[in-house]
Amino acid sequence: MPIWLLAVLGGLAWIVTSLVGRVLLALGLGYVSFTGLSAWVGSVKDLVLQHLFALPPEFVQVMGLVKLDTCVSILFSAISVRLVLEGLSSDTITKMVIK
Repeated sequence: MPIWLLAVLGGLAWIVTSLVGRVLLALGLGYVSFTGLSAWVGSVKDLVLQHLFALPPEFVQVMGLVKLDTCVSILFSAISVRLVLEGLSSDTITKMVIK
């Protein structure tokens, strides 16, 4: 087998193993981050709604009329999307990979 073919195959094998390692690392960190972020945002949203509904009944009725619970849900969804997009566009994954 020619030496240049062996060099090309060796280079391709090194690139593939490096790429597979980076992809697996990114997927694992992304899953853990998303799961933790989702649990945290859900618990904070539940806590906010719990405190809002603990107000006197007159305030709760007004909050129901203006759909404040829907507003809080939309707000926390926007915060979640912002954090996910920030995580996708940051370069923290590339800094963790050892070359």
